[in-house]
Parts: sequence; structure tokens; C-alpha cells
Amino acid sequence: MHDAQTKLAALWADLLNCEEVTGDTDFFDCGGTSITAVHLAARIQETFGVSVDAIEVVVEKEFGKLARLLDSRLAAAAS
Repeated sequence: MHDAQTKLAALWADLLNCEEVTGDTDFFDCGGTSITAVHLAARIQETFGVSVDAIEVVVEKEFGKLARLLDSRLAAAAS
């Protein structure tokens, strides 16, 4: 994992009390709800300065998919 993914994994683990976060870790299998999706989206905005909507957290429910979405948003923000 690179730096952004490591930070995202820490946010995910903290909000969901999920000990191990891997590429295929599922948001809902870790106890995620629509409310925690809103909280995670807000923490992503605070931490990275890019927007990820709560619905995107729900749709891209596997950690790896959400990490790739975040990476693309960070790349777009940097250019």
C-alpha cells in the first residue's frame, strides 16, 4: 500500500473497528452502514482534501475499489 491507501485503511479501520483491511475487505462486512459511509466520506474530505460522496463509499464497497477511486481523485486534484 502507498501512503494514501495506508491513511485510508487507518480511517476505515478506525470508523469500522475493523482490525485488518485488505483490498477485498467489504465495507458492510465490517459493520458499515449508511451513517458510517457519511462519516467516512467526511473524514476522506478532511484528510485528503478531495470529495468522495457517501453513495460512492456504498457503491465501491470493497476497500480496493474505494482506494482506486481516491487515487484517481487525488491524481485529478494534483493536475
